Amino acid sequence: MKKELMDCRIMEGFPLPYLRVDERGIITDLNDAAEKLTGYAKEALIGKSHFEILHGTQARGACALLKQSDEGGKVREVESTLRRSDGEIITIVSVGSLLYDKDQLIGGFEFFRDISPQKKLEKEKKAFLSMIAHDMKHPVITSLAFLSRLLAEKRGPLTGAQKSCLALIRDEQIRLESLIGDFIEFSRLGISESKPAYGPYSMEDALRNKIEAEKVESDKKHIEISFEHPNTLPIINADTLMINRVITNLLDNALKYTNEGGTISVNLSDRGEYILVQIADTGIGISREHLPHIFDTFYKVNTDSQGSGLGLSIVKKIVEAHGGKIWVESEQGRGSTFSFTLPKGSSVIRDD
Repeated sequence: MKKELMDCRIMEGFPLPYLRVDERGIITDLNDAAEKLTGYAKEALIGKSHFEILHGTQARGACALLKQSDEGGKVREVESTLRRSDGEIITIVSVGSLLYDKDQLIGGFEFFRDISPQKKLEKEKKAFLSMIAHDMKHPVITSLAFLSRLLAEKRGPLTGAQKSCLALIRDEQIRLESLIGDFIEFSRLGISESKPAYGPYSMEDALRNKIEAEKVESDKKHIEISFEHPNTLPIINADTLMINRVITNLLDNALKYTNEGGTISVNLSDRGEYILVQIADTGIGISREHLPHIFDTFYKVNTDSQGSGLGLSIVKKIVEAHGGKIWVESEQGRGSTFSFTLPKGSSVIRDD
């Protein structure tokens, strides 16, 4: 988004806070709104790096952030924190706009605004919804326990019709518990303070255990699950509960959407600085129009699906929280392959 040199006096009454910087990122001017938001007088900010003031880092030359925000004509907001003159730390979003004199870059403008109230409200809303979900889960678990006792005829014999009704109620309660669990996990992952609790993690053991746990379901549908892995296996750094959830979700989906007599192939490979896990099935596949949205929150390929639409969104958040990537390749009627990578971090090598 190139801009020719302009008379900057037209910016004096601009209502949004802004800093003008030179080609090194040094502040040369700012407006009254910027003074008010930062709490600093203009004289105190001129000559300082805009990185130091708006982004809490030392100057790193040129207009790197501005170029990042203005690259290819696509304006992109950058979220960061600002320490006001009174010590208060607020959350801001900023966007850069480059300034040229003919073809010579001479600096730019960085516009910013305070989003602290929105961030606080968002955090409170997520915490409230998570609390409600937790409160809902306890009576569901309690009712499931009583239903199990009734179905086991611990409180007396049941007729066939009574057993059928109670089994239906139990199945619906189990589904409700799963939906609540998805929502709690999604809420937790949506809060920035929720970080992986890293520890030694064997991907080979985790995959093998999950495949074994799915044996009853796979045998029921006559689905063969194969597992390939290298002889030399890395023990990586990862959050056990989080990554186990990723594996469970992807393998459960593969079993759910693969018809009887199909196959599922699980492949673990060492790719140098990271490991790659691929779970391929011969199931119903995903049509082309759904593929770009498959990891979106609350997105369902089938509107009549009983799921929450959060499972794959949670999986994506977990993988990305670990510094990895996840993607899918699929063709309707020809199966799907879900792949994800995880950095090894500080790993050790196990030679089986």
